[in-house]
Amino acid sequence: KVKNTKPSADLAAYAGTYRSDMYGDIEVSVRQEGGLDIRFIPTELFRGNLEHYHYDTFLLRWSTSMMLPPGKVNFILDQSGSVSEMRIDVPNPDFDFTELKLFRVK
Repeated sequence: KVKNTKPSADLAAYAGTYRSDMYGDIEVSVRQEGGLDIRFIPTELFRGNLEHYHYDTFLLRWSTSMMLPPGKVNFILDQSGSVSEMRIDVPNPDFDFTELKLFRVK
């Protein structure tokens, strides 16, 4: 973790729908009290909070009771500085999140 960093954009810039042809839609929204929420539309159990970790990487902590460990979500900006992609890494033996290629839906 690199200390004393901040996201490249306001939290609202990360909010939106991200789509994977293999999985479906994942929604990111801004919480009223600050921070981000993440919701995997096809799987009701996959919900959590995103806390800033460093730069454009956020720590994913699940808000539902399940056996998956915390993970990280990395947002990727395009050449104009807009958030265009999301990558998820939750190390576990059951579901390979790194295979999801998630692009922001306009």
